[in-house]
Amino acid sequence: MKTLTRNEALAGAMTAEEAGTATFMRALQIQGAAVALLSRGGSQISDWENTLKTWEQNRPWDVLPEDSEITYGKWHVWTEATLKVNGDPLTRKRLIALLAGLHGETAKAEAQIQAFEEAIKQPLVIAHGGARQKQGYPDNHENPEAARRGTSVGYLMGRLLQIDPDIQDKIGKGKQFRSINAAAQALGVMPKRQRYELNPEVNTSNAAARIVDILGPAKAAELVTAITLQLTQSND
Repeated sequence: MKTLTRNEALAGAMTAEEAGTATFMRALQIQGAAVALLSRGGSQISDWENTLKTWEQNRPWDVLPEDSEITYGKWHVWTEATLKVNGDPLTRKRLIALLAGLHGETAKAEAQIQAFEEAIKQPLVIAHGGARQKQGYPDNHENPEAARRGTSVGYLMGRLLQIDPDIQDKIGKGKQFRSINAAAQALGVMPKRQRYELNPEVNTSNAAARIVDILGPAKAAELVTAITLQLTQSND
């Protein structure tokens, strides 16, 4: 069982009004409340709506950690460092997964987090390779190579929300769009999947050119490596 620091004990003895708004003591209260919410079962969407609103109003990542001159600075850095879900750090991705389970749809969870990030002026998108980029979303229509590499669900949802603020209500089983990717393709945010049929009579030069065009150079190179491996194993 974790031993409370002196400040944590003081914060726990205060009411929210006594702790104030966007203060160090309030931040400790909020962190403790988040730990409690994640520890108990049966949380509801309303719990997280209230939690995110409290985070937005008090920005605990700007005053924590305790006894440090350097703050976490970013909301997701704070959650990853201090909060856990099922024993794992509460990353942005895991929080969206948790909310998606409550909403029943990933689209609504992603939209909820993006609205929160916009409210705190920390819009983020996970770019290729896991790097995080701030200030808006990269435009893959102006960058064909980025489009070939693929786009994150977060980026696609951000683009879709710009086109239709209510798009999250149109995505899901039995709705207008079965998935975020399907909505992105239908609304022109990303190109529709291209298919190429292979058969024994195909011209190999044409097939190679078509595969590179569809997959892009990097993915096509991975395919060549995989095919080489398959041929090597077949000859063993």
